[in-house]
Amino acid sequence: MASSESNHHQQNKTAQNSDDTGNDRGGGWKEKMRGSLGGSSDTPIPVAEPGYTLRITFIRATNLPSADLNTLSSDPFVHAEVRIPLPLPRKEDPILSFRTPTIQRNINPEWNATWVIANVPRSGFKMKARIMDEDAMDHDDRLGSVHVCVDQVDESWTGIHNQAFKIRKRSGSKKAYLLRGCAVMFSRGLRMSGELILSVEMLGRTKDNGGRVYTIGPNYWSKHYSPLIGKITGTKDTSGIERGGIEKFK
Repeated sequence: MASSESNHHQQNKTAQNSDDTGNDRGGGWKEKMRGSLGGSSDTPIPVAEPGYTLRITFIRATNLPSADLNTLSSDPFVHAEVRIPLPLPRKEDPILSFRTPTIQRNINPEWNATWVIANVPRSGFKMKARIMDEDAMDHDDRLGSVHVCVDQVDESWTGIHNQAFKIRKRSGSKKAYLLRGCAVMFSRGLRMSGELILSVEMLGRTKDNGGRVYTIGPNYWSKHYSPLIGKITGTKDTSGIERGGIEKFK
């Protein structure tokens, strides 16, 4: 009899922690949230030798194509990603990325936007900077990309100073470069290829555990998942859809 009452009490307790579909409403939801967007992680950051702090400055771009038929101009910004030749310390860590402000109606924009990142290892880094044309009512158009590869970073590395990198057109918008080609045909002063001018300065050793590369600042742009705020500001970012993510509003 005592055994029957005990089993009945346990069944009632289980039913209280479950809904009609059998889903756990108790502590199990916390485990499901771990690793999801906005969730936490119990995975500790590995201990490693401190890396180096770098300041990347996206100075300006020249000779960009026109992505807007109405203004025959572009609203360019730079979206950059930095990768290190090591696996991510934790699978939950996102790719380190940065976005400059948008310069309205300008094919020769000047951003002078700085990005300071910490704990870049001695083995260097790879950066892909995409030059984009912002379109609040549609998908942002790609105007091209620049790749920067540094094989080693240490106290003797002199950095990169106001260096011009040719913008690769392979990933650029066909519409934008079709307009550019037409403009080049009627103007001898124009060229098909543009350039991105940037600098990378080594600021010294990072005074922190080197197990994780992270952004110090400044942050010109914040990422969130609020459709309401996206509609109020009139802008949205669909770059995550291309990588299989969900739609993100800026």
